[in-house]
Amino acid sequence: MPETTYHMVSTVEEALGKARELNGDFCYLAGGTDLQILRQQRLVRQSHVIDISRVEELRTVHADETGLTLGAMITLDELVKHPVIKRKYPLLITAARSIATPVIRKTATVGGNLLLKNRCSFYNQSYDWRQAIGSCLRDHGDICQVVGTGKNCYSRNVSDLAPALIALGAQAEIRDPTDRVTVPLLELYSGDGIENHQYINNNNGILTTIRIPARNGQSWFRKLRLRRSVDFTSLTVAIVWDQRRVRIGINGASMAPVLIRENLSGLSLENLQRQARKKCRFVDNDLLPLQYRRDMLQVYLQEWWDQRNQAAL
Repeated sequence: MPETTYHMVSTVEEALGKARELNGDFCYLAGGTDLQILRQQRLVRQSHVIDISRVEELRTVHADETGLTLGAMITLDELVKHPVIKRKYPLLITAARSIATPVIRKTATVGGNLLLKNRCSFYNQSYDWRQAIGSCLRDHGDICQVVGTGKNCYSRNVSDLAPALIALGAQAEIRDPTDRVTVPLLELYSGDGIENHQYINNNNGILTTIRIPARNGQSWFRKLRLRRSVDFTSLTVAIVWDQRRVRIGINGASMAPVLIRENLSGLSLENLQRQARKKCRFVDNDLLPLQYRRDMLQVYLQEWWDQRNQAAL
């Protein structure tokens, strides 16, 4: 693990001030459950770590008739156990419980899961393994090992909270040294496999808050992975719908999460599956085979469609 200088801060302003001072040669530390592994693999090489785990303003939860506000430092375990979230936002509970293990969820945070670095079976390996194959665009190589060209990185976004929150219509607040912006959560993701988070990577920003509007309706969630714990997703589908509209968040298939929004009136399963195939850019960079993952997306949409129609009878 590279030698690192550690900075503990207690406010967002202090963290942003330190970020400005360090001029990009740093990473933020929240729960650290993924960051520490990346550092051991020499996939994160910054000389400084800014620890924001003691910033209390990032640990708030507020729910009222307008919706739910989550601080980015809320742990997944706290999310799962919160009584209001259990009652009003069961999709978030299901998504959070699908992540890692109970022990890891006690440390891993909401913001950390949303800002997971994209993953790839060629990139997320030991330093020696990467050197043996010639590395890739995300490291110091000149091609994407997945597709064999130097144009784009095809690493996958693997957050499980992202498709659930996107399906719920969540917005994200980001603060950087000069500004504060609130954007639909989907806009946080650039679609670039390397610089995959807009407002965060280039501006030293901190994801501070996630806001979910009050929403009636039903929800559905499926996650595909090799093992039921520990493994990152190979495909996640989160669906929220009412009598008129459906919102479908898909992740693990592309460089960024995918959202499908449709009116249910006149919608067919075939049209829905066709849209999903078109929007998801599956490539062969996962432990599970490419065609199997493609097929399972169609299976999951079929399962939801059948369940919804059965409930309507």
